[in-house]
Amino acid sequence: MLAAIAALLDDPAAADARLFARLTAESPEVPDWSAAVWPVFAPILEKNAVARPMVVRVLEMPLNALALPHRTVVVARSLVEFCRGHTAQLAFVLAHELAHITLGHAADRTRLNALAGLLGTTNLVVGMASRFLLDRAYGREQEFEADATAVRLCRAAGYAPGAGAEFLDRLRGLDRGTGVGNLIDTHPPLAERIAYLRSLTA
Repeated sequence: MLAAIAALLDDPAAADARLFARLTAESPEVPDWSAAVWPVFAPILEKNAVARPMVVRVLEMPLNALALPHRTVVVARSLVEFCRGHTAQLAFVLAHELAHITLGHAADRTRLNALAGLLGTTNLVVGMASRFLLDRAYGREQEFEADATAVRLCRAAGYAPGAGAEFLDRLRGLDRGTGVGNLIDTHPPLAERIAYLRSLTA
């Protein structure tokens, strides 16, 4: 319970450090890959005048990408590999996670998960139900908002704005056994996101 209360009171920078340490305890960083991804990420920050210092970290974890609350974008090495030869698609992934940070989604999600965890220490069923409802309520709206913001960020940085829809279309064709299942299950249906992204770039 004390850990859950501490998470609720954390400032975003402290939450970043705590969550990153937890991630790397199970999925080590691949520094060379992190350095290689930076040149794709840097123009997004520069051309959009993102004032907050940001970092991108590539970890050995199942196919995924996520945003920590304050300044860290995390990408699986397997996802970077999936985007090999498709730089604009990798830029979309990075911009999407950056959007979650700059829009406050990542910080909100961290606090909401901590709240659900706190409720769960009191009543397991209530905690599980709260987490499920919070994920569903915030997930769909925030994913579409992050998609729209990512298109704008990519366009300003000189990346093809249609790359997001192309990336999701390729992702949809992956075998779920590759680990893509978790990535798909925690987001709105890919067909809906693809249609939405195409409507933004038509």
